[in-house]
Amino acid sequence: MDRKLSELVEELTTSGEPQVNPEKMKELKKICKSSEEQLGHTYHLLMAQLSQEHAEVRLSAFQVLDQLFTRSHHFRMLVVSNFQEFLELTLGTDHERPLPPPREVAQKLRQAATRAIRGWNEKYGTAYKKLALGFHFLTHNKQVDFQDVDARTLAERRRAEEKQKRLDRIYKERSERAAREMEEMSREIRNCLTELESCFQLLVPFDLEPTPGAALPAMAEEAGRDEEQPCCSKSLAICARRPGAAGPPSEDSDPEGFVRHHGLGSRGYTLEVELSSDSLKVHEDEDNLVIMHAVRDTLRLIQNRFLPAVCSWVQLFTRAGTHGGHLEGAIELKAELETALRRSRELDVMPKEGCRREAAAPGDRDEDDDDQDFVEVPEKEGYEACVPEHLQPEYGLEKDPATRASQARKRTGSSEEACDPTSAAAQLRWLQRHLPPASPASPRAPLGPEEAERLAAERARAPVVPFGVDLCYWGREEPTAGKILKSDSEHRFWKPREVDAEVESAAVSESLRSRHITFAGRFEPVQHRCRAPRPDGRLCERQDRLKPGRTLSS
Repeated sequence: MDRKLSELVEELTTSGEPQVNPEKMKELKKICKSSEEQLGHTYHLLMAQLSQEHAEVRLSAFQVLDQLFTRSHHFRMLVVSNFQEFLELTLGTDHERPLPPPREVAQKLRQAATRAIRGWNEKYGTAYKKLALGFHFLTHNKQVDFQDVDARTLAERRRAEEKQKRLDRIYKERSERAAREMEEMSREIRNCLTELESCFQLLVPFDLEPTPGAALPAMAEEAGRDEEQPCCSKSLAICARRPGAAGPPSEDSDPEGFVRHHGLGSRGYTLEVELSSDSLKVHEDEDNLVIMHAVRDTLRLIQNRFLPAVCSWVQLFTRAGTHGGHLEGAIELKAELETALRRSRELDVMPKEGCRREAAAPGDRDEDDDDQDFVEVPEKEGYEACVPEHLQPEYGLEKDPATRASQARKRTGSSEEACDPTSAAAQLRWLQRHLPPASPASPRAPLGPEEAERLAAERARAPVVPFGVDLCYWGREEPTAGKILKSDSEHRFWKPREVDAEVESAAVSESLRSRHITFAGRFEPVQHRCRAPRPDGRLCERQDRLKPGRTLSS
């Protein structure tokens, strides 16, 4: 039974679920009902799980403990008897023993324990004196606010308040700096928007939006004349006709005649004409090339500088709680910039990625057109740029007779150079003829066992010396290393040197020209002693490897 109880408690507390398994919890309650001994064993198992350095294990153990606390008087007596340790493990009242990670789960454990202790005190505080004393200790000594959802102590609340004040101060300073930047850049942004609007009017001279004050018959008349007049003449007619302008009487003065003339039948309906988005795109040509470049430069400036700055202003003003004119002005600027970008997308005049194409001369434009005639062909899979010589006949790449004749002429020329005693080919041939041929390395005969043992013994006695830096500069008169750059000023704030002064370091040069070799033999302890008589009658115990007056060679 004890083994089953231990396994059940471990499964409930190590599941990692936000809530305990109700089926296993029902089985645990059934075991605890059997005897108080099993209930006490369950309490000790749960306290052991509460001592684990993992917040999820502690949270699950507390949930099990909370359900048993509300059902058993004996279990409540066990918890209250060790209430201080329970508070340290669930609320973290001891600063030397904080709650273990994860931090989010530890915060959930603290909140759940706070709510449970408040409920326990309200329900069982009068019957259990230690429970009421613990609640009073948390409220007055630890300054735990049980009405606070986060169940923070006084020190934690003060730290949170100081942090919030510091953030508010930082946001306020940033918002003030953003307000100054906004005042400085507002005029530039307005000028940029005005310039962009002027370019749009030059590219698209007619306005698609309804003109205020225009009468419905005029709109119907313009819609009826769409097929008869091109866009440019229609726009000129609209621009020329203004409300209140003096002119000859039009057909608008006779509504019935207007209806009969256009065959409308009635004026009780509205005629809407939908234009496709492709018809609004502006095509670049020689006439509007300069305007298109100006529009793209302005849009690039808006995208890269103005719009990010305005978005950051809106964010800073919102965080700082500034709801005055600065926030409204920033929102208005952002809306105008986004409207300009949306209109440029409709007209298809957005700047392309990469560097823009500059206006070129007619000759350069012809060269660009020639370059544009080339078509990029993807590399063929399995293509070999170089074919090996032994595979050339197989691929039908045998050399033609002309190539063979040229190679024969080259060989003839090289033989003629060899006959000339002043040429390099003649000198090479003379050296090959007079110098003894290099004897090929004869295979080494296998050594006998005695010779192999002797060679191994000699190798064991031979000292091993590592490779030194001096061998790199062996035979050089003036090694390149060993020189250092000397700074003119020894001040802690360095400045760039006007002239690099090289100074040779004697220590570095000496280390490059010399080598310290440590004897790598076997240490043999000194066996003899001095044994000279001392004034006190004893013999000297000094052990010298070399006697005084004798050299190493002797």
